[in-house]
Parts: sequence; C-alpha cells; structure tokens
Amino acid sequence: MRFIKGVSNTVLGSLGVAMSLHAVANEAWLIVPQTESVNIGQKLSLQVIKPQAAGSWPAILHLKLSGPTASEVIEVTLEDTAESSYPGRVYSGAPGQDFVGLVRAELVDQSSNRVLLLSSNDDDTGPVLAVKESPDATPSSNVAAPQVLIAKPEDEPAISPNESTYFLVGSSHDQGADARFQISFKYRPFEPQGSVAQFAPFLSNLYFAYTQTTLWDIGGDSSPFRDTSYRPSLFYRWAGESRGIFPDEWRVGVEHESNGQGGVDSRSLNIAYVRPSWYLDLANGKRLTLFPKIYGYIEKDDNPDIQKYRGYVDWQVRYGRDDGLMINGLYRQGNAGYATGQIDVSYPLSDRILSRMGTFAHLQLFSGYGETLLDYNRDRDTQIRLGISISR
Repeated sequence: MRFIKGVSNTVLGSLGVAMSLHAVANEAWLIVPQTESVNIGQKLSLQVIKPQAAGSWPAILHLKLSGPTASEVIEVTLEDTAESSYPGRVYSGAPGQDFVGLVRAELVDQSSNRVLLLSSNDDDTGPVLAVKESPDATPSSNVAAPQVLIAKPEDEPAISPNESTYFLVGSSHDQGADARFQISFKYRPFEPQGSVAQFAPFLSNLYFAYTQTTLWDIGGDSSPFRDTSYRPSLFYRWAGESRGIFPDEWRVGVEHESNGQGGVDSRSLNIAYVRPSWYLDLANGKRLTLFPKIYGYIEKDDNPDIQKYRGYVDWQVRYGRDDGLMINGLYRQGNAGYATGQIDVSYPLSDRILSRMGTFAHLQLFSGYGETLLDYNRDRDTQIRLGISISR
C-alpha cells in the first residue's frame, strides 16, 4: 500500500484561504488536495480556486503527478457544475501509475501552485533506478537507452527504517518471562544531489543497513541477555518493470550475521541475496506485498548445517495499510524439513505516521528453529510477545 499523506482538512482549508489571495493576485490557479491518501486507480479529489481574471470553470483540468520513479498527466473532472458564490470547485480523477517517495502535483494547462505529497509504501521509500523505454520505442531491437531516475534529497531521509524496531515482552514454559527487542535502520551514504552522486547518479541507490535483535531473559537470575544477533548489510535497490509477473522492485546485497561471542558459542555466517518485491493494491487502501529473500551462503563455518534449518529462502508477506492494521508473515523451510514461522500484527497508536514510523501496538508469534543464531538448530516452545514498535 502506498499512501499520499497530506495535512488535515482543517489545516488545508486555512492554507487555502490564505494562499487564495496570493493566487488571485498573481493570476495563478490554486490547488489543495482534499484526500489524505490515494492509490493507483482510486479517486483523488482537489479543491481548485481560479483567479478572478479567468473565465468559466472548465469541465476538465489536467493534473501532472511527478515522482522519482514515475510521472503522468491525469484528467480531473469538475464534480459540481452548479453556480455558487464560493470561489472554489472540486475536481476529481484517478492516477494510473504507482509512485514511490514524494509526489509533486501541479496543473498542466494553467499556471498553478505545486503541492508536495508523500507516497509511502509498505516496504520503504527512497531513490530507485528505473529503466524505461522511450514512448517511440517498439518491441523490435530499437530499444531506447536506459533512463536513470534519481530521487531528490527530500524524498527520503538519509537514515530511514529497514525492518521493524520494537520492544516486546512474553513468556513460555521452557524459557519463562523474556523480552525481545530489535533495532533496524538503513542508511543512504550518497545524497542524490551531492557531489559524488552528481558524478555517478547510480550511487544514490546504494544502502548500508544494520539490524540488531536481542533476547533478554528478564525472568532469570540477574536477567542476562540470552543472545544477540548483529546483521550489517550492503545492498542496491532499483525499480522493476511493474508489469504482470515482473517484480515492482529489486534488492541485491550481501549480509553478515554473528552473535559476537567466542569459543563454542560463536556463531556467524555471510550470505549474498536477492529480494524481488510484488505489490498488489486492494480495496480500501490495503496492499498485499510478497517479498521473498533468496540467498546463498558465502561462509558458514560456525554452523555448517544451518541450511537444514533455514533453507535458502525467507518467504515474506505483508498485508494491510500504513495508517491501520498491518500483518507481516515470515516462513522458512529448511532442506531437512525443519520449519520456522513468525507473524507480526501491529496497529497504530499515534495519529501521525510518516515513512513507516510512529507508535504501534505490536503482537508477535514465533514458532520453530533459530530465534537466535546461537539456537539455529533448537526448537523451542511457541513464543507470544506483546509490546510497542516505532517502525514496521
């Protein structure tokens, strides 16, 4: 699900009144979005105020939507043709493209203000590399050169969420009371308009990520940390074809995982992976996302048989909407028949959610092997934990 977040209608109304004077004085059209979310194929409504010098209201206006990976011009139609003393009218249309990151909206045939809207998706937003054919290209060998579309610096902060960040508490028969907490972020080292990216724009799609997961035995003597997994990674991200069975997005990277211990308790591995993502937009702003992480082991000397328990694919699925209930699922099938599953259910407790960040009630169910790297070959009781997350 990708949402375009505006501010509240009350604030927009106040801005509209203040800005309309400026728009009239400059004989420019004023557009103010009425809806706080929009998805491909769903209705987008705008409050439009025309300058005094303009003539009658046109039946159709053309609105240009521009994002880092896509742009299009859509027709917005006048909703109410009845005469009114109010200077504004409502126009509506439906986008036919998926957008990632910030989306700029402006009228095409008239001089107007530009509205900057945030389209956040269920994975994350940011700079992507899109390869597209020119409009004149044909299916023959005459294919246009790839076009690199780079996000603007404000499209995504340099540091943004990667996996969920949470603190959860639970209990089980074999482990007693315990807690699980995770910190996860990704970092884009090269700003799209920085000096390095200006010389080599493709570097804007390079990310460093770090995830740390800890199990805390809060019910034991002295409440020790049972084990911690440290996962730094480096990956490259770009947009896919977004057609039919072709993925909407790709990630390719390398990842190191270790528990930071020595001796017999030492565990570490290195993998190379590819992660395609498919998005399916559903009714009421919900989205279904499938993003399997397919990997191969580069080094696994500390746990040479880990493929028996983890296999070679993390099957991951996500369903819901960014401003409502969200369900994440993970399934691993080892090549010796050992299986692991995890379900995370979260719901927002804060009114403002920006780029997957906010405050969420978080319920987690884990069953199977390898909740920690130290226990990669041990099957423990099913764990149910409840707590708070700040990104998902």
